[in-house]
Amino acid sequence: MKAAILTGKEKFEVRELEKPRSGQGEVLVKVRACAICGSDLRIFSGSKSIDVPITGHEISGTVEEIGKGVEGISFGDKVVIETVVGCGQCEACKRGEENRCLNKYKAIGYQYNGGFAQYILVPREAVKQGNVIKVPESISFEEGALVEPLSCVLNGWEPFKKRREGFTTVVMGAGPIGMLHSEYAKSLGSRVFLVNRTAPRLELAKKIGLRVDEFIDASRHDVVERIKELTNGVGANVVVCAASSKEVQKQALEVAAVDADVSYFAGISKDDPFSLINTNILHYNELHVHGANASNRKQYVEAVDLVVSNKIDVKKIVTHKFPLEKIEQAMRVEEDRSENALKVIIDPWM
Repeated sequence: MKAAILTGKEKFEVRELEKPRSGQGEVLVKVRACAICGSDLRIFSGSKSIDVPITGHEISGTVEEIGKGVEGISFGDKVVIETVVGCGQCEACKRGEENRCLNKYKAIGYQYNGGFAQYILVPREAVKQGNVIKVPESISFEEGALVEPLSCVLNGWEPFKKRREGFTTVVMGAGPIGMLHSEYAKSLGSRVFLVNRTAPRLELAKKIGLRVDEFIDASRHDVVERIKELTNGVGANVVVCAASSKEVQKQALEVAAVDADVSYFAGISKDDPFSLINTNILHYNELHVHGANASNRKQYVEAVDLVVSNKIDVKKIVTHKFPLEKIEQAMRVEEDRSENALKVIIDPWM
C-alpha cells in the first residue's frame, strides 16, 4: 500500500509498504478520505510531535478485512473512525467519555498510525471501544471525514445545550471549526455572529453560504462595542473561542451576557499558556467557562445523524482535494490563507 511517511520538518515521503493484515480483534479499513486538521499542520511544521510515522485522524472509508472475534462489522461497510482510544477502565471511560480518560487516552494518528495511507489497521482496543462506526451509504466519503471535527464541536457544546430559546451565539474565529460551530448554533435556532480578525475569511464564509446573521471584521470594528450594539447592550448568551488567541479569550468574557456560557474551544501555545483575564467579569456576571477536548463515540453518532438529516451541511466547507502524492502541497494550501482553503481532503486512491 501507499502511505505518506513523515520523515522530518515539513517533509513527507510517499512509500510503498506492505498492506497490513487484521489480527485478533482488529479491523483493516480502506481509507477513502482523510481531511487535514489544524493539528496535522502543527505536526507538519514540527511544533507538535507524534509517536508514529503516519498521521491523519479525520478518516472515512470501507471495511477491508475483519479479525477474529470482531462482531457487528461486515466487509464493505462504509465507516468513519473515531480518533480517541481510552483506557476502558477509568470512570470516565465507563461512562462513554473516553475523551476525558483519567489515564490519558491515546489517539489514531498520534499514538497509532493514521489515515494518510491507503489502508489503516484499527487496533484491537479501538475496535473494542467501538471506534469503527458504520455510516449510511448516503454519506459521501468527504462528509464522513468531517464527522470527526463536527463531533468535536458537539463536545464543545455538551456542557451548555440547555434551556435556551431565542439566544445569541458569538463564534470568534472563522476557520473550519468556527464555521461548524456557527452552523451548529444555527441548527439550534440561535442568532449567530461570526467574528474574525480579517475580512477574507468572512468573505469566504459568505461565499459558501454559511448561515450567519452578522459577520464582524475585527480589523474594522471594536468587537466588544459591536456585539453590545447588536444585542442592545446585553451581550451574547453563548461565546465560542474558536481561535488560538489570548485576545480572543479576553474578549469572549467581555462580550458575554449575564449567565452566559463561554467555551475556550481552541487552545493556545503550550510554551506561553497563561492569559490575563478579568475574573471579576466571571464573578459578577456569573459566567460559565468551559474547556473542550476531542470527542467521544456518542458525539460521532450524533454528528453522523446531523449530516444524514441535512441539519448540518459539512460539504460546504470542503474546498480542496489532493492525492496522497501531493500531501506536502495540500498541507501548504491548507496553511496559506491566500488559497482560500477551508477543509482539504486527501484521497489516497486518486
